[in-house]
Amino acid sequence: MSLEKYFKDIIARVEASDEITNAGKDNEGFYKPTRTILLRHLNLLKDLHAKPLAKKMCQQSWDYVTEHVPPEWLIAGDDEKDQLKKMLE
Repeated sequence: MSLEKYFKDIIARVEASDEITNAGKDNEGFYKPTRTILLRHLNLLKDLHAKPLAKKMCQQSWDYVTEHVPPEWLIAGDDEKDQLKKMLE
């Protein structure tokens, strides 16, 4: 499985989830559309994971994804783990 497929699977799970919603608030109490922002980060990762010049952007998006997605959804195979390491180094 490639990283693009890996991110597409996570996107599908987020879109189908009742657990991740847009009804969130940030630390100051302002409205924060968590689901929309999460989907933007995931689509960014899907599109830019192989671009070396987008490494910093991918790292920041990955941090947001790991913060808001349940860890059991992020389990990757050996190939994906290697590709993720390469993307995040």
